[in-house]
Order: sequence, then C-alpha cells, then structure tokens
Amino acid sequence: LDDAKAIPGVRAMFGEVYPDPVRVVKVGDDCSVEFCGGTHISNTAEAEAFVLTEETAVAKGIRRITALTREAAVRAIEEGSKLTDRTAALEAIRADDTPDLDKQAGALRKDVDSAEFSAALKAELRARIEQVQKKGIEAKKRLLAGRVDKCLNTVKADVETALAEGKRTLVLNLDIGADSKASQKVIKAVQKIAPDLAFMGISEEEAGSGGKILCFAIVPEGVTDDTGLKANEWLKDVLDFAGGRGGGKPGSAQGQAPECDDVEAVMEKAQSYVKDSIGALA
Repeated sequence: LDDAKAIPGVRAMFGEVYPDPVRVVKVGDDCSVEFCGGTHISNTAEAEAFVLTEETAVAKGIRRITALTREAAVRAIEEGSKLTDRTAALEAIRADDTPDLDKQAGALRKDVDSAEFSAALKAELRARIEQVQKKGIEAKKRLLAGRVDKCLNTVKADVETALAEGKRTLVLNLDIGADSKASQKVIKAVQKIAPDLAFMGISEEEAGSGGKILCFAIVPEGVTDDTGLKANEWLKDVLDFAGGRGGGKPGSAQGQAPECDDVEAVMEKAQSYVKDSIGALA
C-alpha cells in the first residue's frame, strides 16, 4: 500500500479504506492512475452487454458515469434501436405536407428524454430531432405566409362589399392562425380600404382543432364618437364569452382564448354585441 501511494499522480477516494496490498488501475499513459477497491466481475464476458447511460457532475472536477450490464443493458440497447427507427421515420416525413411535424418532433423528444439507453445515442437523437423541429417550424411559417396572403385577398373583397352595402362594422372569420403579426397586416389592409370601418377578426390557430383562437378589433375614432363603440369593450365581451382574455384601447384591442370548439358562436357573439350596442348604425 505504501508503494502504491508513492506512485506519481495516483488518485484515491477520500475516506476510503483500501486493502494492503491495493490494486492500482492505470488508464492510458497520462490519463489516470487510481486505487481500485476490487472488481465486480472476474471476466468482462460476465457483463454480457454494457451501456453507458449517464454522465453527470458530482462536484467541481468530479464526474460520475452510470452504466447498465446484462439484461438491463440489452433492454437499453433495444430501446435505443426503437427510438433510432422512430427518429429516422420522422426525418423521412415531408415538412410541407405535415403541419404538425414540429409537435410530432417535440413528442418524440420527450420520449427520448425519459427513456434509459445509451447517453451517446441519446445526444445524437436529440440533435437529429432538433433539426426536424426546425424544419417543421420553417415549413409552418411558409404555409402560414401562403394562408395569410390568400386571406388578405379575401379580406379586401369582404371589406369592399361591406363598404358598398354602407356598413360601419364588419366581423370576419380569418385563416391566419394565431399569428399576431399577421393580424397587423389584416388591420393595415382594412384601414387602407375603409378607414372609417369598425372591424373584428377572429382566427383559429388550426382550423377545426378546437384549440386557441386569436381575436382583434379596431374602431375608428369617428365610429366611437358617433356610436360609443370601443374596441377594448367589444373585445372583452367576445373573449369573456369564449373563455379568453385580452386588452387594448378604444381604438385597437387584441387577445386570445386558449380553447374554442365553436368559432361560429363566437362570431355571432361579436355581431350581436355590435347590434345591441349601436343597433341600426351597424
């Protein structure tokens, strides 16, 4: 034991009691020389399989590795193989044909994070899944841009029709997702064509999903002066009905509801508020 302690650079666990003589293990030429309290197996064949599942920091300058052997290691290898196949299948999906690809990638990432298998493979799969998520988000942005352009053309036509009919208010069901930036494009288009028109737009994040809805309203000052209609009060009434919340000013307001399974009912509520508030002037 004394001879072992004299080895240059030798390491030993603080507080550990080692036998005399002590076994010394050297890794590489200049990596590590350490005391060993004893091996767990007489031959590596007894381990059958080996999977390193975790490497973490214990304290400054000290790392801990966790590994599995035998049946547990075999199960970990099989689990890693299954998740590798699922990742490859996800990578093969066309992003432009799959609007929820980023959500599918997120669900797979959770499964990878919670599973017990090779730490090195886990890091690799996480990186691959992250690339799929990015691809899905980029595709969703392209699809949304196309939807917004198409929606703007429809909005312009509907606003022109409302003007021709002498209306002072208009409520539309839009297809711009829950994108607040897209709502600003709609507002600018409405204000350019009909600066004296009070307008409310309602849009589902995903049409027919029963999920989040975006709601926004603008009320020109002249309409407020003539009728008392205010964007923030109009929006509050509609979002209270839909189970959401928002805010703003008399001239402009915006908000969301986390869930909505009946957009038509929300549309009717928005229209009835206007009729109840300003009657024939709508």
